[in-house]
Amino acid sequence: MSKVKTALGRVGGSLGRHKKALIAAVLILAVTVAGLWYFRMRRPALPAAAQGGSYVRTVTLQKGNLDDSISASGTVESSDVSNVTTDLKYTVKTVNVQVGDMVEAGDVICTLDTESLEKSIEKAKEALADSMAQAEKTYQKAQESLAEAQTKTSEAKTDMDEAQSAKDDAWSAYDSACSKVSSFQTEADDAAARQENALSALNDAMAVTAQKQTAYNDAYGAWKTESDRQLAADYEPAEGDAEKLAGLQTAMNNAQAQLDAANEAQTKAQESYDQTSLQAQEKQKALSDAQSTVGLTGLQTAYQQAQAAYEQAQTAYDQAVKNQETAQETCDDALESYNKSGESDELADLQEQLEQCTLTAETSGKVTAVNATVGSMIEGAAATIQNTESLKVAITIPEYDIESVKVGMTARITSDVTDKEVNGTLSQISPTATGGGSSSSSFAAEVTVDDADSGLLIGTNAKVEIILSTTEDVFTVPLDAIGENEAGESVIYVQTGEENGEPVFEEMAVTVGEENDYYAQISGAELEEGLVVRASANADEATEELDMGTMMPGEMSGMAPAEEGGMQGSVVIAAPADGGGGGRGGMAGGPAMGG
Repeated sequence: MSKVKTALGRVGGSLGRHKKALIAAVLILAVTVAGLWYFRMRRPALPAAAQGGSYVRTVTLQKGNLDDSISASGTVESSDVSNVTTDLKYTVKTVNVQVGDMVEAGDVICTLDTESLEKSIEKAKEALADSMAQAEKTYQKAQESLAEAQTKTSEAKTDMDEAQSAKDDAWSAYDSACSKVSSFQTEADDAAARQENALSALNDAMAVTAQKQTAYNDAYGAWKTESDRQLAADYEPAEGDAEKLAGLQTAMNNAQAQLDAANEAQTKAQESYDQTSLQAQEKQKALSDAQSTVGLTGLQTAYQQAQAAYEQAQTAYDQAVKNQETAQETCDDALESYNKSGESDELADLQEQLEQCTLTAETSGKVTAVNATVGSMIEGAAATIQNTESLKVAITIPEYDIESVKVGMTARITSDVTDKEVNGTLSQISPTATGGGSSSSSFAAEVTVDDADSGLLIGTNAKVEIILSTTEDVFTVPLDAIGENEAGESVIYVQTGEENGEPVFEEMAVTVGEENDYYAQISGAELEEGLVVRASANADEATEELDMGTMMPGEMSGMAPAEEGGMQGSVVIAAPADGGGGGRGGMAGGPAMGG
């Protein structure tokens, strides 16, 4: 029993790292013990000589795959869930499904009592009809106003066109008359221009004369002053006085000559102006006579009056156009209001509610819950529909394993509701953890069920093994089966025969490769399938005490007796054919375990 305790102690050392694996092992052990108890109670008693002994645990070497994995437990859920809900506060009239029914998208789940709603709809329709009638009257009135405005615009356009024609006629007559007197007008204009030029020349001549008069007056004054000085009684002649007076006399004479010339030029300019003025008067009279002959003044007045009448008609037309545009806008608004009068948000809402009173399935699947009762209002979901063909397993991954997994990894799913192993894929990992504090946190995750006919049932528990990596077609043995010799080589112990009824094991050097929590890959030139390997490198730990009283009939066939006479020595129990595995490191197709 000490050896059993030692083995259990080694298992206990890994409890902290593999709680889920331990729980699974305990459950398996409990089932096994219960089965043994049951068969022991029903089996025939064994001879007393077969009530004790021991056996050596072994594994039969065979090739398989070595998986490194993470185990988790969770609940099977549908990945396609829809709830049939309503916000309407009407009582339920009919319920068309029950739990377990299969429905298609669009199938009626239940209906609500719409009696009061239908009355509200009738009232809303009556109000809508009144609104439409009033809008129609307004539109008809707007159409009449528009027609009246269009008529006035047309009349104003006619008046403007007539005024335009009258103006054009008046202008044509006036322009023709102007053409007839154009030569007289040209001569009158030329004469007036010559008169203007002569007047300008006269003004220039008069300015020159005034200038010369001033110069003469200045010269005369200077001479007169000097002459009077020399003629004075007290004058005393001085040298140069005679020359000075003579010089002043000469300057005065020159100024007189220039003044005379200026007066003469002014006289000629006056004569020219008088002549051009007379000519201008004559030409203007000739023009007036010609204009009077053709009636130009009257024609000009008539044109001016026609122009004013046209401008007035154009103003009236512009105002009529604006009035028509305003009437058109009013009519358009009335038409829009009339068209909208056939719409009612209230009625649309009520009719939409009426449609919503028939609750239908949004998706196809199985009805898994019904919360609708005839005569009562619906609180929450009226029904829940889940697609039983599209499943997932909701699990949690401990924080110390989260770095090892990623979306897309393969998973194996098992459950008590099905005997087969189901394929899955890690499809979702929450980016945030839950828990923490005094306990370790974890991350919610989902594993999608890949097999179409999985046998899994919604709401049941399932175990998930997420495969981190796989080493294929290799020899594997339990970690405890690998030891180390004095040369430092890794070795296993292979059964080569028996001696005195006891199995004989010899060490065989191997190379250790990949490993998980329970198994390791080994390789070596001498390895071959079918070799029987001791399950523990430590011979004492590999040997277990056997209580023959607990064994069932038929179990003795798997034991190698130590002595021919009975179960007095060690025995070897053949390994099961399906191998072993579990925890964070199950082995698919691994070694067959004996004992």
